[in-house]
Amino acid sequence: MRGRCSIELQHVGFMRDGRDVLRDVSLTIGRGELTALVGLNGAGKTTLISLLSTLAVPSRGRVVVNGIDTARDAAKVRASIGVVFQESALEPRLSTHENLSFIARCQGLNGRAAGLRVDALLEALGLDALAQTRVGSLSGGQRRRVELARALVAKPPVLLLDEPTLGLDAAARQAFWSEIKTLAGAGHTVLCSTHDTDEARDADSVVILDQGELLARGPWQALSASTPGSVRLHTRYIDETHRWLLEHGYRAQACGDVVSVIGTDPQAMLPALLQRIPYAVQVAQVAMPDLRATLANWIDSRRKGAVGKTERVAA
Repeated sequence: MRGRCSIELQHVGFMRDGRDVLRDVSLTIGRGELTALVGLNGAGKTTLISLLSTLAVPSRGRVVVNGIDTARDAAKVRASIGVVFQESALEPRLSTHENLSFIARCQGLNGRAAGLRVDALLEALGLDALAQTRVGSLSGGQRRRVELARALVAKPPVLLLDEPTLGLDAAARQAFWSEIKTLAGAGHTVLCSTHDTDEARDADSVVILDQGELLARGPWQALSASTPGSVRLHTRYIDETHRWLLEHGYRAQACGDVVSVIGTDPQAMLPALLQRIPYAVQVAQVAMPDLRATLANWIDSRRKGAVGKTERVAA
C-alpha cells in the first residue's frame, strides 16, 4: 500500500578522505513508489545507494529501510532489499539457473523451495530459454535481467538499482524498464539512479542530487516545466525565417536546414507560431526538455541563488 514509508534518510552526511560526499540529505520514499535518482557524475547517487544497501555507514544522520536502522541491524536490512549494482554480481562461468540457485541457497532456500523460486523468476522475467546458458555468453540486456532476478530471489519489498540500464541498447533498456514498472506496480518500492530521460519521466517521483545535496524532488512534469524545449522548423528559407523570428521576439537558433525556436512550452507555442510565420515550413517538430537540460537548468538556477537548498515541486 502506497504512503507508508519504506526508505527514510534523516539529515544524512557521508565523508570520504576528508571530503563531504553527501551533506544533510533528508528524504522519504513511500511503499510502492518508483523513484528516479538523478544528478551529474559525482553528485552522490552511488554513495546514497551504498548507504541504503549497508555497504557504507553514514558519517552523520540516520538511514532507515523498512523501519530498520541500517547502522543498528545491517543484516536485517539486507534481508529486506534487492540490489542491482553497476558492475555485475553474477558468476560468468555458471549458468543462469546455477547463479540463481546459489543465491537462493544463500538466502536460506533449499531443495524444492529454491527450485520453485528460481523457476518462477525465470518465467516471470522471460529467462526460461536461457536457464542452462552460461551467464558469460549472454547479451548485456539478458545479463541485466538475470541481475534483476538475482535481486528478487528473496522477494524483497525494496529494490535499489544503480544505473541498471547503463550500456544497454534501446530495445534492451525498454524491456528491462518495463519489468521495473511492473514490479513497482506490484508493490515493490524502487529507487533507481539513472541518466535516462524516459526512465525519469516514468517514475512517480524524481530526486535531483547536486554536489552531495538534495536539490529538488517532484514528478518529472513539474521538475521539467521551467526548462526550455524547442520547436524545430525545417524550411528552405533558413536565413529569412531566422531573421523574422528574432525580429518578432522569439529565441531562435539556425543550424543547417533547421531553425530551433526556444520556449518553456513548445507544444503550446507551435500552433500560433505556424500561423504567424510568413515562410513555408516543410516539417515542424516539438522537442521537449530532456534530463540533461533539466538538470542543467536546476543546477544553474541554484548557482544563481534562484532556488533554495532543497525545493519540493508539486505535481
